[in-house]
Amino acid sequence: MFPGLRKVLGLYRGYRLHLAASQALMIGAVVCTLLVQGLNARLIDQGIQARDIDVVIQTAVVMIAIAAVAGVLFALNAAYAVLFSEHTAHYARDTTFRKIQTLSFGNIDRFRTSALLVRLSSDVENVRTAVLYGVMFLLPAPISIVVAVLLGLVTAPSLAPVMVGVLVVVAVVLAVILGGIQPLYDRRQQRLDAVNNVLQEQLAGVRVVKAFVREDYERQRFARSADGLREASLAPALRLALFMPTINFVIYGGIALLYWFGGRAVIAGTGLAVGDIVAFAGYLTAAVVPMALLAYLLPILSQGEASVARIIEVLDATAEVQDRPDAAPLDAAAMRGRVAFEHVSFGYRGADGRPAAIVLHDIDFVAEPGQTVGFLGATGSGKTSLVSLVPRFYDVVEGRVTIDGTDVREISQEQLRDIVGVALQEAVLFSGDIRGNITLGRPIDDDAMTAAAVAADAAGFVDYLPGQYDGAVARRGYNFSGGQRQRLAIARALAGSPAVVILDDSTSAVDVAAEGRIQSGVQDLMGGATRLYVAQRISAVLTADRIVLLDAGRQVAVGSHADLHRTSALYREIYESQLGPTDVPFQPDSGAPPATPPVAAPATDLPATPVGDVTEPGR
Repeated sequence: MFPGLRKVLGLYRGYRLHLAASQALMIGAVVCTLLVQGLNARLIDQGIQARDIDVVIQTAVVMIAIAAVAGVLFALNAAYAVLFSEHTAHYARDTTFRKIQTLSFGNIDRFRTSALLVRLSSDVENVRTAVLYGVMFLLPAPISIVVAVLLGLVTAPSLAPVMVGVLVVVAVVLAVILGGIQPLYDRRQQRLDAVNNVLQEQLAGVRVVKAFVREDYERQRFARSADGLREASLAPALRLALFMPTINFVIYGGIALLYWFGGRAVIAGTGLAVGDIVAFAGYLTAAVVPMALLAYLLPILSQGEASVARIIEVLDATAEVQDRPDAAPLDAAAMRGRVAFEHVSFGYRGADGRPAAIVLHDIDFVAEPGQTVGFLGATGSGKTSLVSLVPRFYDVVEGRVTIDGTDVREISQEQLRDIVGVALQEAVLFSGDIRGNITLGRPIDDDAMTAAAVAADAAGFVDYLPGQYDGAVARRGYNFSGGQRQRLAIARALAGSPAVVILDDSTSAVDVAAEGRIQSGVQDLMGGATRLYVAQRISAVLTADRIVLLDAGRQVAVGSHADLHRTSALYREIYESQLGPTDVPFQPDSGAPPATPPVAAPATDLPATPVGDVTEPGR
């Protein structure tokens, strides 16, 4: 029973003596409590009924002393329980967070952010509570029940049927009311995940909600999730609410029967004393109350067990992308950055961890050192998926990706991420300052940081900020515009002087003039590096050395702007949809260039296109 919580006890291998001491303290407190009940018989029979004030005073003093000892023991056990529970919560939270940092993109895709937040907050709190009350009451409760029953049988054997009957009724109530409660808590945690998912999305997208006046819609959406949580929470809560009144009825009914049969026995002169009846009533209460306590404890343990299982699910997850034990160390500074895709196919993994439908098919091309290669295609064509294979955010299903002839799977991830600098689709900034967001904890000096900011066209607005590079960055960078966040993210990618630079639709929120300045700055700073641009706007790749055109995960054309403009119908369609009609003749079957090849206009002279976040949902 409770295998997950038993696994938690493994945390205390070095503290077994402390755990044993806490339980010994609690057992001592229980014994003291039962001794007080036993002294009731002496107080009544030899003191009150015999009218002996000395016995009354002596017995009362002893009872007070024993009660004080019991209180101290209870307090010491509670202190141990708090220490153990807080240590467990800290360990679970810290270990789970560390594990999340080791997971790959694919694992994070399947563990929703909201679910991970619940595991790190609500689930950890459930485990903490289970350990707290488990250490305080789990072992002493059954001992108290056994000792109380034995003392009751020794004190008044004739009243044993009453005690047995009451305990049987309590056990039946426990089984009926609390049976199968753990699945109810599992369901409640799942509904809590759903509520947190809606809440996170709504709060993260609150500007979109207000821009489209969708507050009522979001309120209804949240209400549906909250109603589901309420319904899932009601079932276990109602069971607990019904339990205590039922147990109280059983206890008071049992005591009434006890006084009925015991009083008759005293009046009949069977030798049973009034003090024995009072002591027996105390033992009966001491046996039933721990059972009621276990009834409250079992749901807490069940909830903790469900939460432990969810935490262990994260801890037991295996990162999809792992370093090979024989990964050879490379000199990142000596890498030239020749990127080759050799008949690469790729598919994202499903919930079972196996590759689902293939989204990239037989991709085969080479990006030479110093070249700028653009990736163009409709939303969902696989551009982001393709460049994500270079830094090994995911692993290929077939073929291989190499840098300078070395399969990226043979390079440690830490070294590979030094070789490949990436500005992701979503420009995420962290609370702190600009310097920390560009360097991101790496040993980058101020000169390199400033040069990266200049190349990313970020220095212009940073220099006007109070504190400049020490200027504050709010949570997720909300005190900057979308374009400013993108430029800082590009500076972050450039600051480490990587051999390969990937800009994944990283200029979608800047205007065309700024886009031209960024491309020029990256060219000046990273002229020897291989530059891979993912773009929705064709203006971002017009001047690229080569353009890879993707359609439905397939490589349909590779060439310069002039080549594709002349020979690819899909490329011309994209060009004309964004920049207008062209007079260049279409020659799909001719491999020879025209007599006067068109010259691509500089990015700063292109017609303006709408400014905004144009990203691929999910990929």
